[in-house]
Amino acid sequence: MTITYNLMDNIVLLGTGSAVPTKSRNHPSIYLNLSGSKVLLDCGEGTQRQIRLAGLSPSIDYIFLTHWHGDHSLGVGGVIQSLNMSKSNKPLYIFGPEGTEKSVKNILSTYKFYNNMNIVTREIDQPREKKVVSIGNHDIYSMNVRHSVPCVGYKIKEKDSININKDFLKSHGIKPSEELRKLKEGKDIIYNGKKIKASDATYIKKGMTLAYLTDLIYEEKLVKFVQGVDVLITECTFSFTKQKEAKVSFHLTTEDAIKLASKAKVKSLVLMHQSQRYEGTDIIDKEVKDLCKKYKCKFNTIMGKDLDRINLW
Repeated sequence: MTITYNLMDNIVLLGTGSAVPTKSRNHPSIYLNLSGSKVLLDCGEGTQRQIRLAGLSPSIDYIFLTHWHGDHSLGVGGVIQSLNMSKSNKPLYIFGPEGTEKSVKNILSTYKFYNNMNIVTREIDQPREKKVVSIGNHDIYSMNVRHSVPCVGYKIKEKDSININKDFLKSHGIKPSEELRKLKEGKDIIYNGKKIKASDATYIKKGMTLAYLTDLIYEEKLVKFVQGVDVLITECTFSFTKQKEAKVSFHLTTEDAIKLASKAKVKSLVLMHQSQRYEGTDIIDKEVKDLCKKYKCKFNTIMGKDLDRINLW
């Protein structure tokens, strides 16, 4: 399945399963291309193989972990191993919740790598949304969420950009030139003896937004965190009939996910991280359809599958 925004294809759902991988669903991981940097959101077992199956570059620059349960992090050692084997000397940045630095050190001390790796860890512990890093034209924000272990959610915002108004250029007989670059920088120019204002010849293109929330319990603060995002990728581990089990294990049900997306008025919702108990059934699919009618959803809803691609940036 593909969500199309007529922009560059750079988001791939590598794994959409939960604790136990199945025939059709690998452990969770999402691959992003942000301003040329190769980024993983979570890195479960088998992530490297999924990258190969998808025909993507394995030269990872950043890993953003929601938490350190095995299904979301067992692939970290493998990524380090591959980069190590290729004698990569570029940094590998690993972001995650409290305990990330210790966990990475444990991986490095447990497995015998051939070469030294330049690994930079960053622990996130913030009750409210805060920017943690910028990658090229994208800002990454994070916030603590409630799970059975320290866990965080992520939001990626593409910066707004100034674009040339081609209709304006055509109507004023302005042809492409080096001067147009100044317009994109917000500067006025002189063209054939006439002043061309940047405010007239350009327009602001609003940046796209992506939020990733998984392995957490529903809280109202989540609504503000994902308010109006273009794409929300989140879990639907349990059927809405399993509310008690979901709360005990700190997971979302199908109804929790639909309610969150509806309240936050997201533009598209991608659901993943289903329990293996639903493998081969249409229980979750049917529930989502029914719940969308109940909540009068106006957003696009996708049941994410392994190797699905999302056109966003």
